[in-house]
Amino acid sequence: MMIRQFIFAVFAFICFLAPQQTWAQETCEKHTAEILPLLTGALNSNEFDKIDPLLNTLQASCGVTEFGQRLRILLLIIDKKDSGTEIERYIGNQLDKTFVQRLDAADQDDFASQYEQNKGKYNFYPLRHPLDNLIKIRAKALLSSGNYTLNNDERTILHLFADTNSPEDEQAPQNTEQPMNRPQTYGNRSRSKLGYVPLIGVMSPLGGANKVFGINFMFGFMLMSSLERKLIFEGGFNVRINSNDKNIAYNYEGSDVTVNSSATGFIGGSVGYKIFDNEKCILIPKGIIGIDITDTGITESIYSDGYYDPDGYYYEGGYNDRMVTINNVHLGLGFSSLFQMKNQKYVGVEVAYHYAPYDASSKVLTPIQSNYGTAAFFFRF
Repeated sequence: MMIRQFIFAVFAFICFLAPQQTWAQETCEKHTAEILPLLTGALNSNEFDKIDPLLNTLQASCGVTEFGQRLRILLLIIDKKDSGTEIERYIGNQLDKTFVQRLDAADQDDFASQYEQNKGKYNFYPLRHPLDNLIKIRAKALLSSGNYTLNNDERTILHLFADTNSPEDEQAPQNTEQPMNRPQTYGNRSRSKLGYVPLIGVMSPLGGANKVFGINFMFGFMLMSSLERKLIFEGGFNVRINSNDKNIAYNYEGSDVTVNSSATGFIGGSVGYKIFDNEKCILIPKGIIGIDITDTGITESIYSDGYYDPDGYYYEGGYNDRMVTINNVHLGLGFSSLFQMKNQKYVGVEVAYHYAPYDASSKVLTPIQSNYGTAAFFFRF
């Protein structure tokens, strides 16, 4: 009997709770839509006394929100009141990370659809809302004003709100407060975003005989995943200019010919593990895998028949030129060191060992060295 009563009570609680949660979300969305224009207008006209009651009304309907706390902290600093408690609450609830995620989402081309699909995630506060820009402008003004003596926590949080460089990159003002436990905020968004990595370097055979490919220049472009995570992924291409190489005996359609390669392309990527990171310096060992495509200098003409497309139009056939290439797997181990520049971007160097068996194909008649080393210099934007 008691079990049946317990099951009935749980069922009744769930049936009561689900509509309550839906009602609460609808109330929050409605009040947010009503209050946002009032907050934007009050901040734009510097009517700061009107903002706090509006935030209290919003909090009563929606609880603590990221943009509400951001605005509270900004007002406390403007009014030269103690903002320490609100800053600690903001960091303690990881609202700084929520704000960075919001900035990253707002940077995307599909920001509008992202918001429509995840309104609750963004507290029913549209991405790229004018209020964000107003808070950003006020934060920049406070940082540059000579009328305010900001402590380190206030400067750090204002740099986050302004989406500018962290205060560690600036000369610290004199006679500022030095708190015992300074909260960490995430002012450097370039670390968490996808990185664009152009690179240049050299590739050289490592000992042994059969050095068909000598020391050659290479360049490339990679995409690098977020530096906030331990695992770092990269993908892209590089091109090696084979200006210092020897001829290769190659079997082309049953005949032995001599070819000379002008370039080798690599398409692939790497998986690395971050073993050290103090923001100023990052160390990443990695494994490399991909495919090498080496030009032989041979071009062949391939005939294709004419055809009709689905709409009934006829396309005549003909001859198309195609390059003949040597293709092989490419494996390697590398080690990258990244160093932070003043603009929060990174410059780096990488050394790596590569295993590239160019003569694995039965058509390549000349033995070719398979072990290579590279040294590369790159930027991460």
